[in-house]
Amino acid sequence: MTHVNPHTSWTETAYDWFQRSKRKRAQDEIPKDPSSAAWSFFRSGSGISFMDAAFRRHTTDTLPVIHLMGDVAKTWTLLSLAARFVVQTRPSQFTFTTTSADILPQVLWLDSHQEVIASQLAHVVRSTLLRHMNTAMADVNDERQLAHDLQDCCERIHVARVATDDWVPLLECWRHQLAVSASDYPTLILWDGFLEHDDDVARTEIVRQLSRLLEQCSVVLVTASSSQRNFEWDRFITQRVRLQRNAVTGGHEYLATVQALQIPFSISASGILS
Repeated sequence: MTHVNPHTSWTETAYDWFQRSKRKRAQDEIPKDPSSAAWSFFRSGSGISFMDAAFRRHTTDTLPVIHLMGDVAKTWTLLSLAARFVVQTRPSQFTFTTTSADILPQVLWLDSHQEVIASQLAHVVRSTLLRHMNTAMADVNDERQLAHDLQDCCERIHVARVATDDWVPLLECWRHQLAVSASDYPTLILWDGFLEHDDDVARTEIVRQLSRLLEQCSVVLVTASSSQRNFEWDRFITQRVRLQRNAVTGGHEYLATVQALQIPFSISASGILS
């Protein structure tokens, strides 16, 4: 089967057309600026295999809301997500950018456990950045670029803690800021220890505020919790990921379950390895 273009008398086989179309689609999907890189990240481009599986299984028109369950690896998963998101959206890797420097893609982290420390976060970001740059830091310019990118990435991860577990004013503030910014890319919101230490009244108000945020703003929300299911929140979850230790010896230490799919992975000081 051939296709004939009457204007140029150019012929093309069906196989050649398929290969050309496939190359064009691949080229179109390559991020060209921080905004398109942010969207690509949530189209199974995070590099964390089980999170990408969860992103791929999201089929609704809304942005994904993913809940991490289990007693292991939840904080490490959030650390790795935060690091990979800011590294993959850093402006220095693009020849041009359409995103203003002061409104680059952001990560908002709510830390109910108060376990994440700045040095740990910076180490994961730096390790992720080095892997992504794929360089041996051969000269002074490379070192300067690394330092500049590391600062840029770390400044776009905002960790929030509240003394009384009263998250409502913070959520209201974030919702207002995100709504007025009207960015053309999603913000990544991570919540470690989601609804674990809040009473019933507080949980109801938190869910109400989050539902407004999801409705009014362009956000991807990933929550992590070891507590019982919250049925009021369940209707917002688009995908669940269960994390557990891997019973099979001789392989990866941990196992993630996304629907019926089981994906092994490991953890190092640099984050999730999968």
